Amino acid sequence: MVLAALLALSLAASGGSTGSPPSLPSVHGGETLGPGAAELAFVAGFSTLSASYLQGVGEATDYGAQLEADWLTGELFAGGLYRSLQWRSGGLAFAARARAGLYADLGATWALSANRSAAGAQLAPGLVLSARVSRGLFSLGADAPVTFTFSNGGGTSLGARGTLAFETQLWGDLLAGARAGIGGLWSSASAPFASDSPRALVDLSALITYRIF
Repeated sequence: MVLAALLALSLAASGGSTGSPPSLPSVHGGETLGPGAAELAFVAGFSTLSASYLQGVGEATDYGAQLEADWLTGELFAGGLYRSLQWRSGGLAFAARARAGLYADLGATWALSANRSAAGAQLAPGLVLSARVSRGLFSLGADAPVTFTFSNGGGTSLGARGTLAFETQLWGDLLAGARAGIGGLWSSASAPFASDSPRALVDLSALITYRIF
């Protein structure tokens, strides 16, 4: 209900425009920000909360940082972001992206009894295709996070997830929208959720992006 309300508000706010696509790129899309531009992005939903900073360092390259917490499992991520534009034509943009950094699982079991505490590192390569339409920006993403845990004897988890997001420009330098996704997680040895592998992944989130400069 919250996601639907946010999306309705976004569309209503853009309804008085001339019908041209929003000019802002998104942290979640395939367009890079451009030299010197920077954005902050916030995600809140089921079941993650995150804050990201992305900085354009060239016409086709962005670097940044991200903090993410999964309130369902107690998983935490802190690390860097990378995005590289591969192809662009009109309102379509295709990019490769990745995040890499430290990973920790606090071992919350109130919702998932198979969870266990762990610490390690994560690398998540991905691809994203975005398309500008009259009311906003659609982004279709695919990511494959690989997590290596070193505590409790160690283990490995391999994830695969796809997401679809829509964002629209509310006013000025602010984008708002929603994202939905689904995927799976395969864990081995002493990695979290190894006793309940494969595990289904669901993403339902609200998105806010603000262009700093």
